[in-house]
Order: sequence, then structure tokens, then C-alpha cells
Amino acid sequence: MRFDLQLFAPVFAKVMDPGPACKVLLFDLGGVVVDFRGPERLHALTRGAHDLGVLRTTWGALPELDGLERGGVSPEAFADAFMAKWKIDGSRAAFLHDFKHWVVGVLDDAPERIAALGGDYRLACLSNLNPLHWARCVELGVGELFDDKFLSFEMGLRKPEAEIYAAVIAALGVAPDEIFFFDDVEGNVAAARAAGMNAERVGAGGLRKALGAISSGGR
Repeated sequence: MRFDLQLFAPVFAKVMDPGPACKVLLFDLGGVVVDFRGPERLHALTRGAHDLGVLRTTWGALPELDGLERGGVSPEAFADAFMAKWKIDGSRAAFLHDFKHWVVGVLDDAPERIAALGGDYRLACLSNLNPLHWARCVELGVGELFDDKFLSFEMGLRKPEAEIYAAVIAALGVAPDEIFFFDDVEGNVAAARAAGMNAERVGAGGLRKALGAISSGGR
């Protein structure tokens, strides 16, 4: 993916000096810290029966996935519904193994850059996530990066619902404007701003440069 530096210029300017009030750096995971390839894997599992561009916008439109990410639906029930919807062959166990590995790895050097800021900022993550993808994140060492972890399947809430931001702010015990949130979905960013947080939309390249700016120009 090509990143337009002009698009991220406001992000770099803001995080170059987050200011003395910024105490917490809060990160989304998929598309920001870890490399999620769900649409691509679904394209392969369905043997190319659906356009990849369409899959990128429609793959998650299933009540059972919403329930899985809220902790109210079991992985097995999700798998049965998902495989039926997309006409995926094979066993449930094979699908769940494949689904777990839709998180294929970490993005660039994001974990190292995030970890390097731990001495100056409290580090936290806020992600719409299910137990399988979180288990994969743990395998990749991502869980060790954060002092606080806010995961939708444990909270019963999902971004961009206002309640999840309120719960995070309360749990962190800081003022909303003392939090800087990074996400790759504009709706999630807008909801964070509405909750009083500082927030910017970034992708992998944008996050790398933004965290580099904090390291060199922040506290």
C-alpha cells in the first residue's frame, strides 16, 4: 500500500510535540500494529468466487462475527455461521485455525517503536477483536507491549460505540485529552474525538513516521 505523506502531515505535526498533557498512547491493533489479511484469506477460501474489493467491505457483515467480537458468541458458532454464509468447505477446526492466522504478523517495526516510548508514556491498546485473533497477537508478542489492554470481546462493547471510549477513559483514570489514540478507521477516530480524546487516523506507514516523530521530538 502506498502512503501519501501529505495526508499524514497533520498527524506528524501534532504528535511531534504531544504536549505535557499527553500521558497515554492508545493504539488500535489490526491495520496499525498487526497485519490483518482477512479479505485476502477469505478470497482464497472461496476460491476467488467473490471480488477482493467487495470482500474488503462486506466480509465482516455477519451478526455472529459481531457477537464473537463482543464475547457473546462462541468461536464454534461463529465458524458454523461464517462457513455457511461464504460456502467454505472443510472442517470447522480447519477453518478456525485458518481464521486465527488471518493476523499474519506485525507491521513494519511498529512494536519496537511503541515499546521504545514506554518510559515516557503509558501504553494501551483498544481493539475490536475476538479471542482467536487476540491469541494470535499474544503469540506475536503484541500483548507484552501494553500496560492496559481494552479488547471488545472482554468488554462486550465495540468501536465506534460511545460507551467503549467512556469505559476506557474511566479505566485509565486520566482526562480524555490526556490520551492520544491511533486507529486506521475514520469512524473510530471521529468517535474518539467526540469522547474528548486526541485521535488521528493512521496506517502502518503513518504510524511508523508518527512514532518516530514522538521519539525524536517528544518528551
